[in-house]
Amino acid sequence: MNAYVEEGMLLQLLESLAQVASGDDLLAWVRQDFQQALPHGAFLCGFGRIHRAGISFARMYSWNLPAAYLREQQQADGQYVCPIVRRWLDSGDVQLVEAARAAGIDPVWLARFEASGLQNVAAHGMYDFSRHYASYFSFHRIPGPLGERHRFLLRIFCPSLHAALLRILHAIKAESSAARKGRALTARELEVLGWVCEGKTSSEIASILGITQSTVRNQIQSILVKLRVNTRAQAAAKAIKKGLVVPRQPDSIFGNF
Repeated sequence: MNAYVEEGMLLQLLESLAQVASGDDLLAWVRQDFQQALPHGAFLCGFGRIHRAGISFARMYSWNLPAAYLREQQQADGQYVCPIVRRWLDSGDVQLVEAARAAGIDPVWLARFEASGLQNVAAHGMYDFSRHYASYFSFHRIPGPLGERHRFLLRIFCPSLHAALLRILHAIKAESSAARKGRALTARELEVLGWVCEGKTSSEIASILGITQSTVRNQIQSILVKLRVNTRAQAAAKAIKKGLVVPRQPDSIFGNF
């Protein structure tokens, strides 16, 4: 492949990566598109908080990595710890690790690593501005010897991979926030719920609010779903407990003058 053709391919890959909007999109891009530039057989990425020994991933994506291997790298406190991650945290630069030439790595860990079939790794990541959080990307089972081309590719693509991962995390956060808002009771539902807590029937509530009974029933069904209860009595109890409705005070014994 001549330099002109390769440059065009890399630009196309960067453009397609800019369209990634979900975890599934990211894994599909890595498994399919990126194979053109960096053939590999397994992949791991994540974003999380940096610790002295490793990274606690808030979100992780992988494909074709043995579950046993991932469990071995994760500590009881949730940190993902392995010599390659540690080397990257110490240097901040691309890590190229071939099992046959992995000098200075714990031989016990290296034996487990070889047994997993994940040899030949190119790994890199990006810090956030505070350097308290980072993204991390590792490509495993890369054919042939590792060299400067692999280092170049990770230096070129990891900033865009980092941006894609942050887009995904922001989208997940926004979706979660929207879901929480969707579970919030509307002003009308709170009004209906208040009368439910007073023991009023659908017919009575409809008359009080000047709406149809079917509208009241729909409102009550929505209330039950949002409060995650099955009956009106459960809804009333939960509403009072959560402070959504304040029980009405009984009328004065002297009546209203």
